[in-house]
Amino acid sequence: MILLTIILAALVLLGATVLIHYEVLRVTGKLLPDLPIRARQRVLVVIIACMIGHILEIGLYAVAYALLLQFDGFGGIGGVFEGTALDYFYFSLTSYTTLGIGEIHPYGPIRMIVGLEALNGFLLITWSASFTYLMMQRYWHPERDR
Repeated sequence: MILLTIILAALVLLGATVLIHYEVLRVTGKLLPDLPIRARQRVLVVIIACMIGHILEIGLYAVAYALLLQFDGFGGIGGVFEGTALDYFYFSLTSYTTLGIGEIHPYGPIRMIVGLEALNGFLLITWSASFTYLMMQRYWHPERDR
C-alpha cells in the first residue's frame, strides 16, 4: 500500500507540475506580444513568470511531503529539519534544483518522490531556459533600443 501511494503521489506531482509549467509558459507567450513595454523588457516578464512557476511547483512538492510524512511508513526527512513549512519548502527547493546540500536528507520510501522531484525540476528548469532563449531571439534586439 505504501509503494502504491508513493507511485500515485509521484505521478500526480509530475503531472501537476508539468501542467503548471505548460500553462505558465503558454499564458506568458500569449500575453507577451500585447504588453505595452519595450521588447527587451518582455524578457524580464518571461524570467518572472518562470520563477513564479518554479516556486509554485516547489511549493506543491513541499505540501506533498508535509502531507505524506504525517503517516507512518513513508519514511522521513532527517538532519537539520524541524518540520516547519519553511523546512519543507527548503528541502523541496534543494531537491527540485538538484542542489541537494545534504544537511537535510530523506529516508524510507519518500526517497522515490525526492529523486523524481530532482529529475522533474531539472527538466522544467531546462524547459524554462529553452523558452527564455526563444523569447530572447524574438525580443532581445539592443540595437533597436537606441
